[in-house]
Amino acid sequence: MTDLWHSLIKSEYSYLKIVAERWGFPFSAPDARRGVDQLVHSLLEGDFLESAAENLDKDEWEALVWLDNLGGRSPWDHFTRRFGEVREMGAGRLDRERPDKEPVSTAEKIWYRALIGRGFFETETGPLEFAYLPDDLREALMPALNPERLTGKEEGFLCRVAGPRERKFILPEPVFILDQLCSLLAGIRIGLDPSIHMPEMTKEGKGFYQALAGAAGLLDIQGHPSPDSIRDFFEMEDAQSLKVIWESWLHEAMSPELLLLPGIEVEGDPPLEPLRVRKALLSFLAALPGDEWWSIESFISQTKDRQPDFLRVGGEYDAWFIKDRESGEYLAGFEHWEKIEGALLRFYLTGPMRWLGLTELGAPEEDAQPAAFRLCPHFLDFMAGTSPELPIIAPELVQLRSQGEIRMTREVSRKARYQIARFCDWYPVKAEAYQYRLSPASFSRAEEQGLRVSHLLSLLKKYTKTIPPNLLAALERWEKTGSQASIETRTVLRLGSPAILKSLKKSRANRYILEQLGPTTVIIHPGSEEKIAQALIELGFFVEVEDQTGSQT
Repeated sequence: MTDLWHSLIKSEYSYLKIVAERWGFPFSAPDARRGVDQLVHSLLEGDFLESAAENLDKDEWEALVWLDNLGGRSPWDHFTRRFGEVREMGAGRLDRERPDKEPVSTAEKIWYRALIGRGFFETETGPLEFAYLPDDLREALMPALNPERLTGKEEGFLCRVAGPRERKFILPEPVFILDQLCSLLAGIRIGLDPSIHMPEMTKEGKGFYQALAGAAGLLDIQGHPSPDSIRDFFEMEDAQSLKVIWESWLHEAMSPELLLLPGIEVEGDPPLEPLRVRKALLSFLAALPGDEWWSIESFISQTKDRQPDFLRVGGEYDAWFIKDRESGEYLAGFEHWEKIEGALLRFYLTGPMRWLGLTELGAPEEDAQPAAFRLCPHFLDFMAGTSPELPIIAPELVQLRSQGEIRMTREVSRKARYQIARFCDWYPVKAEAYQYRLSPASFSRAEEQGLRVSHLLSLLKKYTKTIPPNLLAALERWEKTGSQASIETRTVLRLGSPAILKSLKKSRANRYILEQLGPTTVIIHPGSEEKIAQALIELGFFVEVEDQTGSQT
């Protein structure tokens, strides 16, 4: 229990006597146990609480209201960082030094009035020490000191509404997360960098998507695609696939987002607990009305004010080794909270939460950093663990041109795009469509991954309106015999007569001749032009070299 009597029951007699003196109560108890009874009776049964506000200074009042607004309790380290320390003293030192007469902090002022208690409470991470308002004292005192408090909503998370300037420019929605995962998985499958189809994705974003794909079982522990899981994933309805992704982020032990922050480097093996951190973030956001724009800076400052230990439980601000990448400085101590916890909160709001379709962002200008956020309608679905309502769109067909060019909009089935993209060279996104091209190199790369062109033919027949006849014939020939022609860049040497070529072949320069094309023409090894020229001069012939622009030397 956390009433006043239980808060005082283990107190020293000297402490009880100081509390009584601070309030001006007579104190005649012969021992500590009866001293607790006498003090509790004097505080709660008399009429002193009606005039208590007159006995408190502004700082004491502020501390009690702040604690009351947090539901009556706060982690001890958090409380003392804000309102100062309470010096540890035994009975003898209390009698000698009388810290109540010259308190070093606001916390010490109210401590020696017995207005706060100190004790351990169970949390999700185990027992944690708190400063708290005794329940019966809080009920009797705080309505007068804190009349604005909304009963039953003390733990609500506060945040400032964003001003019109902070959301003057609304950032466009990011590419749908399922489309991004399709590009990522297809690229990894054939060993291509998927960034060409994820042009706005940062290094940190790519790391998040890859970790998320691993948490969803789409990549194995080595980061290789899991074909069966990917097939099942892309056969789901979009709403079901999105729910799988949400649940993977919330419940699976994917890499902590802290490790993705570009400005810091985490050393050692601290207890990161990413699931607990994500749930703490969601609890803060769930307290905000979803139809309003909120200030990002206010959200961060309110978290620092009310729940600063959401990452490093118990105030372990000197125990973790976190280094600033630019300066190499170790960011020890609470004074670096903004560079670690603050940066992490900003990353969550502007990165993962946005990519997951849970937040919308606003900024003062088009190129400015986001300053405001709003919870998207999907946030309620996410928190309730239900599948979102997504519009049902009839899938479009793949567009295939006779030159081997392929165009796929985002309305094309992701299953089709994932499968076909593995056989193609990739080109930049154009007009909101993914661009590809078929080539011998892309076929060879696919075959190295165990994919056959016959499978591509089946896919094209299924997902395109028609396959151009020339392309169909070329694909069928490739399946039977491979490439029928090649275009290569070679260095050609043309000689004035067959006799000169015969002499050159007898010289030491013969090793630079790769292939004879005719009686006076050969292909030579790239970079051997100077050696060939020296050999021909020794044979009595000048050489004229023509570069790609037509210039001669």
